[in-house]
Amino acid sequence: MNAKELIQKLNEIAPSIAIETIWSQDTNASWRDAGDWTKGQQAKNWFPWQSEVRATAISNGKLITGHAYLGATWERRGKDPAESNPDISGYLPQMIWKALDELDTVEPALLKQKDAAIALIDKEMSDRYTAQKTTP
Repeated sequence: MNAKELIQKLNEIAPSIAIETIWSQDTNASWRDAGDWTKGQQAKNWFPWQSEVRATAISNGKLITGHAYLGATWERRGKDPAESNPDISGYLPQMIWKALDELDTVEPALLKQKDAAIALIDKEMSDRYTAQKTTP
């Protein structure tokens, strides 16, 4: 599934849990630490972002939130990472899983939705792993 399909499916099976991705400037990222992919590239053409996946719900009258962060996500300058990289370089499922796992609730209905969402993410990660192994 692509990022949009995954979020849509999560909304269907866990309608009480909002999943969102928030992008902000990564002030700690360093071009010289960006890695081998930068060979032949110019720093002025790239911009560092930090992505946050946030899972939010209301449990027993309280707002609860889980987070997952990934820094130094480099995107071409002028591009909106929410559009150019909605899958957060392939890390979206793991980040959603972590954010969901942090939701602290004992409310049965919400727990059922959280468990269903985590099961969907587990399947998505397994499917992606299998696809990588079988792609030449």
